[in-house]
Amino acid sequence: MRILVTGGAGFVGSNVVDALVAHGDDVVALDDLSTGDAANLAPSGVPLVRADIADRAALLDALGGQRFDAVVHLASKTKVGQSVEQPELYRRVIVEGTAHILEAARLAGARRVVNFSSGGVVYGETAGVCAHEGLPIRPASPYGTYKAEAEALVAGSGLSALTLRPANIYGPRQRTDLEGGVIAIFTGCWRSGTPLTIRGGGTMERDYVYVGDVAEAVIAALSSAREGVYNVGTGVATSVRQLVTLMADVLGPPPGIVEVPALAGELHRNCLDVGRAARDGLWRPRTALADGLRRTVA
Repeated sequence: MRILVTGGAGFVGSNVVDALVAHGDDVVALDDLSTGDAANLAPSGVPLVRADIADRAALLDALGGQRFDAVVHLASKTKVGQSVEQPELYRRVIVEGTAHILEAARLAGARRVVNFSSGGVVYGETAGVCAHEGLPIRPASPYGTYKAEAEALVAGSGLSALTLRPANIYGPRQRTDLEGGVIAIFTGCWRSGTPLTIRGGGTMERDYVYVGDVAEAVIAALSSAREGVYNVGTGVATSVRQLVTLMADVLGPPPGIVEVPALAGELHRNCLDVGRAARDGLWRPRTALADGLRRTVA
């Protein structure tokens, strides 16, 4: 298939691009490089179209009437705090940008759209459970609210479409200056000899899913006729303290730990139930956190 990947020069997007190329697909990456890096595409050698998805005219012009069989939509703003400070920017990129991508997909003749949402910001706090797709969503930030609106746009687009709600993705190429990148941040601390900063006693729990598994979920979604929403995670909640212990098994003792209070409004626990994807024969996680950490560090 010929596939357009928006946000294709980013951490997750470039790993998806690599997986699609290895799968034998013809791929084009689209990115405004606000957080992506063209160097991430060097291993795959795919062409990069530089465009802002929030600018409809520029987006359609940049694509220049190209034809695609499918679109994988990852381009987004991703900072919860920034979304509170700049809600209009987040609405423009996430909601209007998704509408523009759906229009571009129709014009390009795409038969399939795979949209990326976020299991963390859409479900919110998941105390005592791992959230399944049937639970009411409780976005607690403009970022989460606009992701939910974008999901609705995709569902009502009339295109064959599926939305993935990933947990905390980690792996090679992850930036240290974006939210959710605690594994990349801690790895950088280990390598530079800087103490780890742990908030709230290290009891906060997250569901960490390896980026290679996420890329496999994209390939499965492109090959499937399934529609609707699917979680992509592991169903395992890991505390920050547990994460440090696992990382120490790979990197050795940490270079020190600094304890600070938790941030106001920070989620204590977020975990995703991935049973639906398994029951429907779509996808299941394959990489345990300990194995994923070894691959990431390598």
